[in-house]
Amino acid sequence: MSTSALMKISPQGQIRIPKKIMTTLGIENGDYVEVEIEKGQVVLKPRKIIDPAQGWYWTKEWQKMEDRIDVEINKKNISPEFKTIEQGLKWLKK
Repeated sequence: MSTSALMKISPQGQIRIPKKIMTTLGIENGDYVEVEIEKGQVVLKPRKIIDPAQGWYWTKEWQKMEDRIDVEINKKNISPEFKTIEQGLKWLKK
């Protein structure tokens, strides 16, 4: 599917990306796009920037653990709900 729009470059060299283009690309206000020149054309590529404080979550090791946990959850292999910390600790010690 092709989506196009005409945009005007401001005196500061800026463009405003129309809502339909943003929706098609899945980008929102504040997101980043990478700009490349390919065969004489400007190409915008959506890029998600990871906050360095959250980088641990996206490591291969952590994602493997997340996958294993998802399998356990799908098998309903989860703990019951606890009303107190003491109940949870007692359950863990079993």
